[in-house]
Amino acid sequence: MLALHKRYSFFTLILTLLLFCSILPAQAASNGSLLEPVQLKKWIDHGYRTEKGERVVIINVVPSPSDQLSWFAGDAKRLKQMVTARFGDRSPQYHLIVQLEQKGELGHIPGSLYLTSHAGGEVADRSEGPMITEHEVGTGPRIDAMLQKLGITTDDVLVLSSPQQNPWMVCASRLWWTLYYWGFSPEKLRLLDGSNKGYADAGYPLQKGIDQPTVTPSHFSVAKLPTRRLHIRVGLDEMITLVDSGTTSRGDVYLLDARQPPAAYYLKDERTATGTPGSDGIPDIYQIVGFSYNPKNTLFTREADKAVFTLSQMLFSAAANDGKTPRAGFSMTTNPPIPLPNPWVAIHSTPTADHFAIPLCVKDTSFEGIIKGAHLVKTPGYNITVPALVGPDNRYKSRDTLLKLFAKAGIDGTKPVILYCNTGAVSAFYFFALHEICGFKDVRMYDGSWVEWGNLTAFEPVDTTYVRRDTEMVYPAYPATVPAIVLFDGRNNYLEWNGSQLIDAVTGTQATPSQVKPGGDLKGNIRWDTVHRSEHVVFRASEKINDPKRYRTYNSDTDWPDEDTVPDYAGKADKITVEDQGCCR
Repeated sequence: MLALHKRYSFFTLILTLLLFCSILPAQAASNGSLLEPVQLKKWIDHGYRTEKGERVVIINVVPSPSDQLSWFAGDAKRLKQMVTARFGDRSPQYHLIVQLEQKGELGHIPGSLYLTSHAGGEVADRSEGPMITEHEVGTGPRIDAMLQKLGITTDDVLVLSSPQQNPWMVCASRLWWTLYYWGFSPEKLRLLDGSNKGYADAGYPLQKGIDQPTVTPSHFSVAKLPTRRLHIRVGLDEMITLVDSGTTSRGDVYLLDARQPPAAYYLKDERTATGTPGSDGIPDIYQIVGFSYNPKNTLFTREADKAVFTLSQMLFSAAANDGKTPRAGFSMTTNPPIPLPNPWVAIHSTPTADHFAIPLCVKDTSFEGIIKGAHLVKTPGYNITVPALVGPDNRYKSRDTLLKLFAKAGIDGTKPVILYCNTGAVSAFYFFALHEICGFKDVRMYDGSWVEWGNLTAFEPVDTTYVRRDTEMVYPAYPATVPAIVLFDGRNNYLEWNGSQLIDAVTGTQATPSQVKPGGDLKGNIRWDTVHRSEHVVFRASEKINDPKRYRTYNSDTDWPDEDTVPDYAGKADKITVEDQGCCR
C-alpha cells in the first residue's frame, strides 16, 4: 500500500509539473547561439577548431564596402577623416574614435573573413508582386554564391561578428537570421556577444589591416541543409491580412516597430535677437549672442574669429571645450518634447520628458508613420531600445534582465511577436534577443519592413499640409549612441484613416482634395495601399511636378524614391515565399 502511494504521488507530481508548464509563456531554453568571447578564443587557440574538431569560420559583417578599409582594417586615421567630414573634429563621434584607438578596440578578430552584408548576397532586391523592394531576404542561389566564395561547408561552425561600434550587432544579426531562415542549425551558427568590441574587452587583441586567410571556394548549397525555417518570415500579403483583419490593432499579435526613435523637439520662438520677450520669426535656438546663423547651410559663425560650428556642436559640449563658445539655448524645458495631437509628428497623448517621435525611415520612402497596431521601442512607460538591451560593452544583457524589460513592454511570450524596422537589420537584432536569448518560440519578422510598406501608397500630397518638414537632424547619433535629436521648426500635420477617408489628426476634419489626392506609386489603386493601413501618416516630399511617370505633385528638396510598382497586380503578394519554398530542391 505504501509503494502504491509513493507511485501515485510520483505520477501526481509529474502530472502537476506538466500542467504547470503548459500554462507558462511560450519559452524554450536558450540553445547557445550566443557565443562568449572566451569560448571563441579557446577555439582560435585550438587551431580554429571546436572541441569536436569542427572548423571555425569567423565572418566580420559590415554594411558598406568602404568599411573594409576603415572599420575592418582598424584604420584610425581613415575613420577620423570620415567622422571629421561628417561631424567635425570636435564632435563626440571623433572623440569616440580616439577612445577606441587608445583602447585597442579598432580592427578585426584574427583570422576573420570580411563580408559586406548589403552586397554579399545576404539581402536582395525582390518583389512580392506589387513592387520590387530592396533588402529582402537573399535568394537561395545568392546565399549559395556568397558562402561558396567564403569557402563555407555544411560541416563548419560560423561565428558572426562586426567591427563597427554602432548599430552594435545588427549586421551580424541580420546575417544570422538569414542563414537561420535558410536552414542553418543554431549549433553551427553563432553570434559573438559584443562583436569585436566584446572580444577586445575580454583582453584579446584585434588585428589591423585588410589581410584575410586564403579561401578555397566551396560547393556549398542550402539544398544540402536538412530543413528550412521559412515560417520566421512574414511576407507582404500576410502583413496586409493581419492589419485588415484587425489582428494587429486588437493585439492578438504583438507587432513591434523596432526602428530606433530619435527624441523629437520643436523649436520655440519666445524672444527676439536682443533677448527681449516676443516672437520675431526666428527660433530662439538660432539666436546666440556673438554668432550669426546661415539657414542655407545651417552653420553658425563666431563673429570674433569667424570660426564655424554646426548646430550639434552648439548644442553639446564639443564646441564649448574652448571656453569661448556658449551652448545653444536648448533643454527639455525651453524646447519641450512633442505631445500628441499637435501640429508636430509624435506618438503619445500625455506630455512627459520621455516623449519620442515616430521614428523616421533612414531610406527614401513615400510616407512616414507606423503600421496599424504597432508598438514602439520606447514610450513613457517602458524602454526597449537597443541601448537598453545591451551594456556599455555592446554585449546583450542577461536573459533575466531582458525578460523583465520585454515584460514591461508587454512582450512575455504569451502572444506571437512580429518585428519590423527600416530594412530588417535592427529587427533581426530583436529577433535574436527574443528567440535565442529569451527563448520565445513564436517570433517572426516582416522582412519588407518600412522600406516596402512606406512606398506602397495610393495617395499623394497636393500641397505641404501633410508633408514632413524637419530641418535639423541633430547628432551625435553614429557611431555614438546618444543623444540623437530631431528638431522641427515647421508644422507637420498628419493623417489617420477612419475606415473610409483620411482625417486630420489635429482638427478631426477630412483632408481635402486640395491637400491629398489619389495617386502615388500605385496610381490610386487602393488594393495594395498601405497609407490607409497605417497610423500617424505624414508624406515625404517629392521634387517632381506633374511627371506622368511618377504620379506626384509636390515640389521640395527631398525626393520620393523611384519604385518599380505594378499597381494592377492581381495575384497574392507572396511571390518571395513561393519562390523560396520551391528553391534548391
